[in-house]
Amino acid sequence: MESRVPRSGPVEPSARIIYTYSVRVVGQPCCSLFKNVWCMYMLPDEYEQVRLRVAAGVRALERALSELTTALSHRETWICGQAATERANRQAICDAYATIDLGMEDAPNQSVVVLGAAAVDRTVLKLAEQVNQLKAELRTECAPLQRIRRRVPRKEGGTEAIPVVRAILRSIQRSELNLLAAYRKIPILGAQPISIAYTRARTRAVYRKTVAQIGDLLQQSDAPAAVRDRARLEGLRASETHLALVRDHYENIRANIVYDGLDRRGRGRIMISAELPILFLQKTGAAPPRIQFPEDVADGGKPARKPRRSLIEPEPWLESLPVHRYNAPTTRTRT
Repeated sequence: MESRVPRSGPVEPSARIIYTYSVRVVGQPCCSLFKNVWCMYMLPDEYEQVRLRVAAGVRALERALSELTTALSHRETWICGQAATERANRQAICDAYATIDLGMEDAPNQSVVVLGAAAVDRTVLKLAEQVNQLKAELRTECAPLQRIRRRVPRKEGGTEAIPVVRAILRSIQRSELNLLAAYRKIPILGAQPISIAYTRARTRAVYRKTVAQIGDLLQQSDAPAAVRDRARLEGLRASETHLALVRDHYENIRANIVYDGLDRRGRGRIMISAELPILFLQKTGAAPPRIQFPEDVADGGKPARKPRRSLIEPEPWLESLPVHRYNAPTTRTRT
């Protein structure tokens, strides 16, 4: 078991301030009784440099998306989707690529899901590849900033520590930017497909974390709920060494694709994540692929499978984090 006592830490000569917490590990040798738990804050000079890079990356991505959707909407392409008309499918695909902002009624940490496929020429394909490159560069720049904090004023008074990436988006008037949608790449196939079969699943992400890792996350917040959670964590039994950090349920869309031949990596069949419409190079004389969209239970499709016994408790154990305890393992008895 660990007990944590915050203390003021040293300021490193680098561009970031490290705030450390003294952590006593009971039952360890004297030489390893204490370890440091830290969270990073960014100094103004580095913050301004990163802010300019993020702003430039967002603007470049928006320009590339505009060029892609303009080319896609004005060129003759084969398009298949779930709408009734070709025009509606084309508009739905363009909107899916261009929508990287959260709407007034959109839930956080979710993005637009549109199923479909389009056979495009090399010009449009190059524009899509450029969009994916800019998405990767923006993610490389922004993803590490989630672990760095910056204090900003609250409307009700005082300050709060938020991820630097969110503070930057506020400062450049892009608070509504949906990072999940901005990071999500356009699926581009490496060969001519002959069939595309979609599958849909309702799932969630569960991360197995040690008690110390959960404690590190709780140290980043001074909220009353986090303080109570730290006290609860200290009272955990020594036999419970891991907890489950659970992310919300989300709709997982996959596409099982069969190629007419092999792609550059020698594959004839692949399965990819396909929350956005799929693009592939249009070949002269090639027949369009067969597309099978997922069945809907409400429309007479197959019912959902019976849920399996969960390894974690149904309700969160902590208040400030979606952390669950693991169920006690069951023992089988012979009859």
